[in-house]
Amino acid sequence: MAALLQSWTVSEAKYEIFQLALPQGKATEGRPANSPKRLIGGFIIYYIGIDVSKKDLSVFDGKDLNFINKEGLKSFKKYLKKKYRFSEIAIIFEPTGIYSLYLKEFCAENSIKAYIVNPKQSHNFTRALGRRSKTDKIDARILYQFHRLINSKDIKVPKINQQAKTLSSYLVSYEFALKQRISLSHHLESLRDKSLIALMRKDLKRAKNLEDRIFDDIKEYLGKNQDLKEDYQRLSTIPGIGEKAAIALLALFKTYQGTNRAQITALAGLDPVRRESGTSVKHKVKISKNGKGIYRKILYLPTLCATVHNQKIRAFYQRLLANHKNKKLAVIASMRKILLIAHAMYRDKTEYVAV
Repeated sequence: MAALLQSWTVSEAKYEIFQLALPQGKATEGRPANSPKRLIGGFIIYYIGIDVSKKDLSVFDGKDLNFINKEGLKSFKKYLKKKYRFSEIAIIFEPTGIYSLYLKEFCAENSIKAYIVNPKQSHNFTRALGRRSKTDKIDARILYQFHRLINSKDIKVPKINQQAKTLSSYLVSYEFALKQRISLSHHLESLRDKSLIALMRKDLKRAKNLEDRIFDDIKEYLGKNQDLKEDYQRLSTIPGIGEKAAIALLALFKTYQGTNRAQITALAGLDPVRRESGTSVKHKVKISKNGKGIYRKILYLPTLCATVHNQKIRAFYQRLLANHKNKKLAVIASMRKILLIAHAMYRDKTEYVAV
């Protein structure tokens, strides 16, 4: 955190938060009195912090505001038009799944620059400021303050990839159906009453049908899009990678295009993390698990299969075991290798080459 704060100290940050809590002065030129701004490339950029919830947008641009969070964000757009030019705004917000999608689409459609903050970063930033209370208004103010840590190169107009959006929606729905089926299956094993067993079996069958239906819809969608179909077919040629794993990888690569090896590894939660301090604290290196868990879940069994049937992965896996690495570590490392091979194939549009 110290590296991010650079010359701006925690004391200064606390002072600015305190200043924001004071009564607001008079607004000038149609803008809120304390509207944060920074000169970037000869242009003044006005920062707006937004905390996104299911129904509302808690906004702070020098004063506390609240708008309804629904498609189009008409009331928010009307306010911005009165106060600013869209070209001079930078919106800072956290991704909150489907709830922040309207705001992201709004920025993309109106060419408004935005910075999407990693929730862990904003959480650590809040702790560094010593803030104990948590409300939507406070969160919006904290996000507003976060602009001091942002590199101007990272403030961009968001891009919406419709294919990635559709694939992600399918994948999330498939994950939900899968969890529901597994939960019902486990619950069924604990039952002893015959009438309840019969009832739960019907629900289990319905959950399995829903899971299969969603998966068939995904394949149908891929078949209608030639570029997706070609990418999917290429990924499916990797020994050990089946239909579901290929779809999950394709959704990951489509959603985060232009990423490098380290970034795609982190997005899947397979990046290693260390915890060491002096001589007393020295934990084993573990994966971060910060990315979406569904990618690791779907890739686990294909990786086990690849350690037997994929010559490249089998040789890599056996070499790790020969170097006295435990099997779990070797499997995780093999999963990462499969991910990077698939990512390189997707990026370069190349076929899988066996040993």
